[in-house]
Amino acid sequence: MLKLTRLNNHTVAINPDHISWADTTPDTTLALIGGEKIIVRETLDDLIRLVIEFRQAIRSNPFEGERAEAFVGDPPRVTTPPRRRESDAPPRLGSLSPRSEGR
Repeated sequence: MLKLTRLNNHTVAINPDHISWADTTPDTTLALIGGEKIIVRETLDDLIRLVIEFRQAIRSNPFEGERAEAFVGDPPRVTTPPRRRESDAPPRLGSLSPRSEGR
């Protein structure tokens, strides 16, 4: 998330993946993919720098370097599919039913 400042000095956090385009006329205007527009105090160059820093932080490997920092938040959930019971298995092709064995 990017922490930006609205014109009324309130801080807003914007997901950079939701920014459709940005314009400076003269204030920096962000158009979000949902159609909402937000005017912020940061310059267009500052916004671009923040987005680049955000992308680099997302793509960086936390285990590189001398010190690996712990992840913040819940660990990812790994689920295993439920085991199939024999009764759930589809019938085999070409299998004979008990009635047709004697014929």
